[in-house]
Amino acid sequence: MHKLTAGDGYAYLTRHVAAGDAGLEPGRSLAGYYEQTGNPAGRWYGDGLTGLGDAARRLHPGDVVTEQAMTAVFRDGLDPLTEDALGRAYSRFDDGKRHAVVGYDLTFTAPKSASVLWALADDATRAIVYDAHRAALASSLEFLEQRAIRTRTGEGGRYQVRTRGMVAAAFDHWDTRAGDPNLHTHVVIANKVQGPDGVWRSVDGKTVHAATVTISELYDTLLADELARRLPVAWSRRDRGPRRNPAFELEGIPDDVLAHFSARSEQIHCAEQDWAAQFLATHGHEPSRVEITKARQFLTRTTRPPKTVRPLADLLAEWANRARALTGMEPRDLAARALRSDYGRALHAHDVGPEVKAAIVAQMLADVSTKRSVWNTWNLAAEALRVSKPLRMASPAQRRTLLNSLTVQAADVCVHLDDTRDPTTRRVGENLYTSVELLAAEKVLLDASEAVTAVVGDQRHRPVLMTRLASHLDGLAPDQAAAARAVVASGHTVDALVGPAGSGKTTTLGALTAFWRGNVGPFVALAPSATAAHTLSRALGVDCETTAKWLYETSGDGARRRAQRVTELQQVVTGGDYATASAARQAQWDLVVEQRRWALAPRQLVIVDEASLAHTRALADLTLQAQAAGAKVLLVGDHLQRGSVDAGGAFAMLARRGPTAELTSLWRFANPWEARASLELRHGRPSALDAYAAHGAFTAGPQDDMLEGAFAAVADARGRGRTAVLQAADNRTVRELNTRAHANGVLTGTVSRDGVVLHDGLTAGVGDRIVTRHNNRRLVTESGFVRNGDLWDVTAIHPDGSLRVRPADASTTATVRLPAAYVAEHVELGYATSTARSQGMTVDETHTIAVPGMAREDLYVAMSRGRHHNHTYVVLDQPDPDCLPGHGAPATAREVLDQILATTHTERSATETWETFHPGTPLDADALEAFMYRPSPRPSVPPSAPGPRTAPSHDRDAIEI
Repeated sequence: MHKLTAGDGYAYLTRHVAAGDAGLEPGRSLAGYYEQTGNPAGRWYGDGLTGLGDAARRLHPGDVVTEQAMTAVFRDGLDPLTEDALGRAYSRFDDGKRHAVVGYDLTFTAPKSASVLWALADDATRAIVYDAHRAALASSLEFLEQRAIRTRTGEGGRYQVRTRGMVAAAFDHWDTRAGDPNLHTHVVIANKVQGPDGVWRSVDGKTVHAATVTISELYDTLLADELARRLPVAWSRRDRGPRRNPAFELEGIPDDVLAHFSARSEQIHCAEQDWAAQFLATHGHEPSRVEITKARQFLTRTTRPPKTVRPLADLLAEWANRARALTGMEPRDLAARALRSDYGRALHAHDVGPEVKAAIVAQMLADVSTKRSVWNTWNLAAEALRVSKPLRMASPAQRRTLLNSLTVQAADVCVHLDDTRDPTTRRVGENLYTSVELLAAEKVLLDASEAVTAVVGDQRHRPVLMTRLASHLDGLAPDQAAAARAVVASGHTVDALVGPAGSGKTTTLGALTAFWRGNVGPFVALAPSATAAHTLSRALGVDCETTAKWLYETSGDGARRRAQRVTELQQVVTGGDYATASAARQAQWDLVVEQRRWALAPRQLVIVDEASLAHTRALADLTLQAQAAGAKVLLVGDHLQRGSVDAGGAFAMLARRGPTAELTSLWRFANPWEARASLELRHGRPSALDAYAAHGAFTAGPQDDMLEGAFAAVADARGRGRTAVLQAADNRTVRELNTRAHANGVLTGTVSRDGVVLHDGLTAGVGDRIVTRHNNRRLVTESGFVRNGDLWDVTAIHPDGSLRVRPADASTTATVRLPAAYVAEHVELGYATSTARSQGMTVDETHTIAVPGMAREDLYVAMSRGRHHNHTYVVLDQPDPDCLPGHGAPATAREVLDQILATTHTERSATETWETFHPGTPLDADALEAFMYRPSPRPSVPPSAPGPRTAPSHDRDAIEI
């Protein structure tokens, strides 16, 4: 979903969306465009059309959208038939900054395999696929209109109410900007709706935004149903690697065909290579870096593929020729491979029995509670559609009945966190939930942070310890010494050490662990990622592990397998001869010794670095182990940096509750002003932006210029011997930066032209820098093993697709061979990185691409990694090859940065959310104790939730007021 704004946003609608993304020239009419290209005109949708016109003139669903009508509705806010005002007129600007929203563009895109089938099949099959797409679209829009199109009334828009329906215009498109088949429809919903009283108001955009993922999943699932009812096709999930959700695609269409028709245009890189060859022939030498930079800037603009709209017949002919060239088969024969399944009996909702529903609900809750600590009804509905997607339903009504039943059933076994809210002020689908399991896990941490134990001795021995501690703190700053003393003196099972970026947390840990090992007991250091654990290991001079590895060996599959093996060997001990029994006993003892190696000891200190990135369950598991052993857990990090990708918020909860050991001084930054600005940025204060702007830390401009500027700055820094990080918050920008870096290496001759295709779809040649994205302890290196996040330089490519690589930090010349399968699944280009991966780094310089939608935590992490220089390149336009709409006129850099500053992705814990809506009412401790948190395999349906409950009623609406 994308907002359309007054002015340029409306112009985008008329010149791009309505004109097949082609960029219609000013002055040219849409009617003439449709006649020339043969593309279909837009069609009206929505029950809100009944409120337009008068007794003599009406608009009906399916009527053609004229340019005059679009202008009236989406530019002027007028009835297209009577020219009466539809409520308040659109203002050109809101609050002097933001453009008024005139509509919402929802793009419904068929899965790539369905688009390819549509593109290559015979005419009859193509028509069936298109009809299925239109049917799924219509059913999705009906659901959207009934469940999510709302407006607000009352003082300050206090109450959300139903509407009489939406006014929407739908435009079918056939291809991507790169010319690949891409059956999709833009549905533009006008920001004008009638409430029950007939008054025209604006749409409650927050609800539309919240519902978008659910509507997307519903469309995909309905399309699968429609095609399976109309054609002999089957659907299945295709694995796309460990960090991506499986794709749901038609069987019979090979991956290489999908990849061929999914490739973005590589024209710029071909043009660069042609230019470089011509330069060499003309000048007799390779181009310099400056010459390459100037050439790339020019070629990027001149080779950006324009969206040339062609008649569908021409596109079909081209796609057929491409398919023949790729496969050597006739397109119809290729498409027919997907039409070999038997027609199956479609299901009605009552065919899905209670056992199947229970299994689906269990998986739903397992998935949603893995991703977040608090979820809403829309999240549950989206999960219900994902999990039930393989079931083929008999009709859209049956699909919606099943969806409602699953969502209600899942909500009934969740804890309703905000049940005290006035239902008339709550947005539809906004109910907040969690699970007893997560609440119990958070309770483990809260109790351990409050209870006083004798881990460091009783009160009589503490003065002696504190006296000894003083000698270990001589080299620390006052705040660091105070933090170390607070940890030793607290007596809690769990403590938090909080400090902003660059405050010397590792230095403090070094002094604290040296004291602990000599005066209290052993310590073990853990971190959420292998690279962070390796960095911590070098800093503390001991072997460190990841939290996942520790839990795997102590209470996970590693421990279970050892226990199972001990049991199996016991049968040999009791039933074998002396020699066999003796060998079995020795093997048992070896397993016991190995298990003890992973066990915590009394008075041991368990350090978890970068604890904001650790998920709640992992921290609770470690705490239970520490409690059982009489050990202590110290969580170290900054809760105002990025949080866990899984259900998190626990470390931030502990930091907010206090008391915590806190560091306040900054030591990383060479410039005092930058240290002060980073603290302001950490708390989201606009004064931080003023300081950075005053010192020239921001550059703004078009996307291509910003990418090129950041890339050139990093190359210059590395040329001066500085370590520099090139980064962005989103993976798409990271991929674009890596693409440019590889092309630059090929142009300059530092990277071979031939290479192997990596997991990110890019090519790596000899001389390229890559990053490994999966821990593999079997690939042994001088520093241990190949880790997720390690950077390498490619030294050789083997015929089987494997790579010979050496560490990029030049710490050793030793190389390691990465197997071809590992390369294909777990290796990407590593010139640029995401801010998620850079958290915890310390370098000389950072150069960051900032785009709208980036969060404050990403900007803070990005601007606090560099000692000497941190620079951000603000993108003011985001051209998208797949024709997504713009957001009006380019904003200023400050507008984009203000938006980033106001956007936070910090996750609140379930306990804090409960307390927000139940002040003074603690959770039912007995119920939580009855479900005392224990790590266990999931999914399993949680027991009934503690606290106020809504009586189960499976005939009620899951997503309704």
